[in-house]
Amino acid sequence: MRKTFYLISALFIFSLINLNFLRLEAAESGAPEQLAYPDYQIVKVLEASELKDIKSDLADINAKEQQVKVKVLSDGPNKGTEIFINNIVPDNRAFGIIAKVGKEYIISFAEGDVAIVDYHRRPYVIGIFILFIALLVGFSGFKGFKALLSLFVTALSIIYILIPAIKHGLDPILTGILISTIATLVTVISIAGFTKKALAASIGSVGAVAIAGFTSFFIIKEAPLSGLASSEAQILLANSIYGNEAYNLSNFQGILSAGIIIAALGAAMDVAVSIASATKEIYLTDPQQSYQSLFKHSMNVGKDIMGTMTDTLILAYTGASLPLFILLESYEPKSLLLNMEVIVSELSSALCGSIGLIFAIPLTGLISVILYKGFKA
Repeated sequence: MRKTFYLISALFIFSLINLNFLRLEAAESGAPEQLAYPDYQIVKVLEASELKDIKSDLADINAKEQQVKVKVLSDGPNKGTEIFINNIVPDNRAFGIIAKVGKEYIISFAEGDVAIVDYHRRPYVIGIFILFIALLVGFSGFKGFKALLSLFVTALSIIYILIPAIKHGLDPILTGILISTIATLVTVISIAGFTKKALAASIGSVGAVAIAGFTSFFIIKEAPLSGLASSEAQILLANSIYGNEAYNLSNFQGILSAGIIIAALGAAMDVAVSIASATKEIYLTDPQQSYQSLFKHSMNVGKDIMGTMTDTLILAYTGASLPLFILLESYEPKSLLLNMEVIVSELSSALCGSIGLIFAIPLTGLISVILYKGFKA
């Protein structure tokens, strides 16, 4: 049975990847002619001068420049060639890139102009991902490999099911719950196998994220929240308004709610598996104990978990939004902070996820007791 499950999971991953390639090929074959985009290539800096003030008669220019010699590394007609670039470094550090010898960067070729547009970060991302895999498998063995498999299924489900479904107008909340169900089944069954514990944890996890989703739906509708507090959502809206067919989106409130569901999923699974495992161990110590006694012991364990896990979820949201909170620390009047959509959106995400997390404990405990003791005490 387990071999069948892993085979189905592998086929599921392969199907998602294959379907995506077919979708891309179909889109390319039937798509209208697109505007020309800049050609990007990876380069390594061989020489770089010191920064100098830009000489100009324009009084409002506040930038520096440096002369840079680079070698093209990526495949293409310019591979291996050396290019001289006049690198403009604006005063805004968010956009200013100072070239350093030996470092790799991304350059663009647009209408005859060559410019350094970004750092080449991909090798570092790949490196830390390989380190993560090595540590996970090294410490956990085959269980680590199964956890990695479930992680891939979850990620691919989000990329190839959730995002395309939302872009095609399907309900984001229901789609988010569907993805949560798939991710939960794959992850929990990988950890616990086809057991009562896995079934209880799966039901508890899905129920928790569903509660988080519908709670968020209520606050989003009643507050109300537009779902457009983030700059990314505003960019998507602009693409939709100006006729980009790839971004024909309108339900940004649903997208916000779906994000809350996905964000709460990991913590909900963690809690549900812990409660299901604890309930099983408590039951095995005394299979004759009553329904009420087993549920009470399960809830005692859950109370200890509840505080730390809700802190974990809220602190995760706070950490991700720390620059925002620093920015708003000096905002006046303070009484208006809880009326600002950007603040309410972040708080609602954290609180709705935590509410779902709290419900995961009694829900998983109740399902576990029913599965182990039956419907009669």
